[in-house]
Amino acid sequence: MKPSEWRWVAVFAVAVMAFTTVPYAVGFAAQRDGWQFGGFLIGVEDGNAYLARMRQGAEGQWLDTLAFSTEAQAGAFLYPLLHLLGALAGPEPLAEIVVYHAARVLCGLFLLAASYAFLSAFVPDLRWRRLGLGLVALGGGLGWLLALLLESPLFGSLPPDFILPEAFSYLILFNFVHLALARALLLLGLLAYLRGRGGWAGLALLAAGLAQPLAIGVAWAVMGAHVALGWLLRGRAAGWAWRTDLKAAAIAAALTAPLLAYVTLALRLDPVLRQWLAQNLLPSPPPLHYLLAYVGLLLPALVGARALWQRAPRLAVLAAAWVLLAFVLAYLPVPPQRRLLEGVQLPLVALAVVGLGSLAARWRRPATLAVLALSLPTTLLLWLGALVAARTVAAPIFLPPDEVAAFAWLRANAAPGDAGLAAYATGNALPAYTPLRAYIGHGPETVFLTDKRAQVSAFYLAVTRDAVRRDLLRAAGLDYVIFGPNERQLGAFDPATADYLGLRFASGDYAVYAVVAP
Repeated sequence: MKPSEWRWVAVFAVAVMAFTTVPYAVGFAAQRDGWQFGGFLIGVEDGNAYLARMRQGAEGQWLDTLAFSTEAQAGAFLYPLLHLLGALAGPEPLAEIVVYHAARVLCGLFLLAASYAFLSAFVPDLRWRRLGLGLVALGGGLGWLLALLLESPLFGSLPPDFILPEAFSYLILFNFVHLALARALLLLGLLAYLRGRGGWAGLALLAAGLAQPLAIGVAWAVMGAHVALGWLLRGRAAGWAWRTDLKAAAIAAALTAPLLAYVTLALRLDPVLRQWLAQNLLPSPPPLHYLLAYVGLLLPALVGARALWQRAPRLAVLAAAWVLLAFVLAYLPVPPQRRLLEGVQLPLVALAVVGLGSLAARWRRPATLAVLALSLPTTLLLWLGALVAARTVAAPIFLPPDEVAAFAWLRANAAPGDAGLAAYATGNALPAYTPLRAYIGHGPETVFLTDKRAQVSAFYLAVTRDAVRRDLLRAAGLDYVIFGPNERQLGAFDPATADYLGLRFASGDYAVYAVVAP
């Protein structure tokens, strides 16, 4: 590729990342009357979990622990990117948010460049490469239409292009720094594999696994299917040296196997992480949802698979095998089902733009316009929705002034590793803005959440006996108890009447009590 081509990619990538950053800039500009922007416009719960991991990094902690569970944890080497960003940012929340989004932009630029390099291996024509990158960056499915039918029993969940970053890159570019880095490295690893460079493929996939371990599993599945089909098609696909692919895949697998084995053992042997994995259920939506999400690409992709087979059967098989394999993986009986769809948009887009380019001249333009018309509305709706959310100063996207003050006091006075009790909504923000671990606060990352949620509700009820409250404080090793609007909604318990709680801070509707006699 010529330098001018990469200059176009650079300009396009900067424009896309600027587009994704506008709503966040609006959110920061909308802060007023002490309300503080939390830095996330979608997936706020998970966003606070990312900030909690950055805070661990700022405290010098490199082994990841669940900040929303107070059980004793040995920790595991997971999510090192977020810990590194925290070490760079330091403990101040604003610095953490700024560093996170700066990294999001940089990793987004990297992902777009890697996506273009991957597409270029399949798409020889410059115009169609550019269209492919546009569809990867900004394309969605028929979620905008499906969203209108959500009240129907047939469509009982949000469309994939609204909720699955594994399925569509725009969601990653908008929100997920570690997934952007993992996908970029996954694509470069598979590209190195296609070029017979098993060592480079292994190193890229190893780095991808440090950001998202599932990327290694997806790469193994794709390379394994490709080698197997190469062996089956030997003699019928001219120029396909499947033994070279087998060697490259074996080298890449050997380099990445230790990390995958470590993560697997850590999740199985650590009782807290094992419970986290068991309750981290991410089931795939009904197949019809996936069909509607990708139907705009599937039809031209069928044409593209045939055209690519005639020109480069080895590439056609890899792209087609990845697409078909992804939808098999997405229904395996494992907790993170839909996560295994990782990256499938790339081979699907590659086949689709090859297909569009191979159509007869009279069909090419209307077919291209139809694909764009079907793909772009979801992204526009997501962007406009984020813009509206950024202008609406309310929880949970914004933190109220008294909560900000309470969290600031805890940052100044609590020690890393201390644990706090609060309602679920308050607990979700607690580890993101303070050194505290939260007793509850995150769906998957609060182990045994159902039981704990009932205990928290009982704690704040006025009729609960003090002995029950003391037992919970002692058993969970809690150091602080938060009282704010969310906690008062749970019950009318007056902490001033409890001799085992001592008031340490109060501001408006928020108060922080220390456990003085557990």
